[in-house]
Amino acid sequence: MKKLLNKIPRPRRKKSQAAHEPAQRITNETVAEHREQILAGGRKFKYPVQVAKHRLILTTVILGAVTLLLLVGLIWQQLYVAQNTSNFMYRVTQLLPLNVASVDGRSVRYSDYLKKYRSSIHYLQQQNSINLNSDDGKRQADFIKRREIEGVERDAYATKLGTDNKISVSKKEVDDFISKDLDAKRVSQEAYERTVLKSFYDWSLDDYRAIVHTELLKRKVGFAIDTQARTTVDTIKAQLDGGADFAAVARDKSEDLGTKATGGDIGALPADNQDPNNLIAAAKNLQPGQVSHVITGSDGYYIIKLHEKSGTTVHYSLIKVALHAFDQQFTKLQKDGKIKEFIKLDK
Repeated sequence: MKKLLNKIPRPRRKKSQAAHEPAQRITNETVAEHREQILAGGRKFKYPVQVAKHRLILTTVILGAVTLLLLVGLIWQQLYVAQNTSNFMYRVTQLLPLNVASVDGRSVRYSDYLKKYRSSIHYLQQQNSINLNSDDGKRQADFIKRREIEGVERDAYATKLGTDNKISVSKKEVDDFISKDLDAKRVSQEAYERTVLKSFYDWSLDDYRAIVHTELLKRKVGFAIDTQARTTVDTIKAQLDGGADFAAVARDKSEDLGTKATGGDIGALPADNQDPNNLIAAAKNLQPGQVSHVITGSDGYYIIKLHEKSGTTVHYSLIKVALHAFDQQFTKLQKDGKIKEFIKLDK
């Protein structure tokens, strides 16, 4: 048996090729080939790292996109469904160009709406201690939301008309208005910002400047587009210059409901009384019985007649011609469906 086993051929071990093949010499002609062999051996380690890196980037992009979509959805839900009016959401609307409505194609910024709404609520809470969680507080809040959204819609329409008619308000006009207002109140800018703007309205001075700019623009636009009001007041002035009785014309033509029945007689007023229409200042420059020129007030045209004046009082009558064109055009936009609101509010 042992002899038979010895006769069985056994497999020979293969000698490595390197053992029986002579090593190749690296020459100028074969250096490129050898370099490629070395690089090919390294690629098997490089490719897995590249694949992992690409997957990591793809995963990061997908997670970022999902997070962004969730964030956008949360902001949309908080603003347009829940109507969150918190300070945080107000800051969000200041950073992002989000709209709360559109007026004849003009966007209405959500931040403008929240600025006015939050200011009105702040005033009620500070002055009237309103509880927004009570039934009465909720009713007042709903009323203020409707009032303020229509207010910013009017602001947007005035801005549109200003652009269309090349009407603007300069920084100097805003500064002059604020300076005049502060002089009349006898208060410094710093004290006014601290004791009035911040305390009553939760506004900074920049917020107040933006409000003044918008109000001055609306005033300019209102006068510019209301040619009928100008025609009416010029006709009245011509009648008075022709000898018409002032009181009779006031009872017939004046649109100041407080004085219309008395022939425009406003009574005696303190000479230092604050007057946004500058009527007291105009009365001081008249002589008793004299009729003024047409005065451009803050809300319409005025003509006054001085009765008497002293060092402390002035007594005069007035005729007012109100502006209607802006309100009429805005109402028409509402009826024509050209004002679209992106949040649901009670009418």
